[in-house]
Amino acid sequence: MTVTSLANLAVKVADLDAALAYYRSAGAEIRDRMPWHGGERADVYLGPVMITLFTRALYEDAVDLPDDCFLHPALFTDDLDAEIEGHTVLWGPAEVSGSFGRRRIVFVEAPGNIRLEFMEQLPDADGSDDTGNADDAGTP
Repeated sequence: MTVTSLANLAVKVADLDAALAYYRSAGAEIRDRMPWHGGERADVYLGPVMITLFTRALYEDAVDLPDDCFLHPALFTDDLDAEIEGHTVLWGPAEVSGSFGRRRIVFVEAPGNIRLEFMEQLPDADGSDDTGNADDAGTP
């Protein structure tokens, strides 16, 4: 397996404003609220843990989901194509971009009626990663 780290835990919420108010009252830092593929998303930082809240999952047309639920852990990998071998792909691979930079992502089925998201960080057009650091060697 080429998983290198946990990016975030994804949760679907029907009322993003109420969910953000809850996490703010728990001391969380909220960042990067934005429109997202027919819905909205926002990142919630609780210490070292990032929870990304979505009002609509990218793969929602492929999987029946309730309005509020745990969606998936998002896992960074250094080789997305190798990582998805042998998995049942629900959505992707596709490229997405946002405040986090550019990523290639895919969602696969996993035990426990959840999904796994595998993501590979891509360099921006200027050769930098999502932190803005230039990559002179051509690799992340």
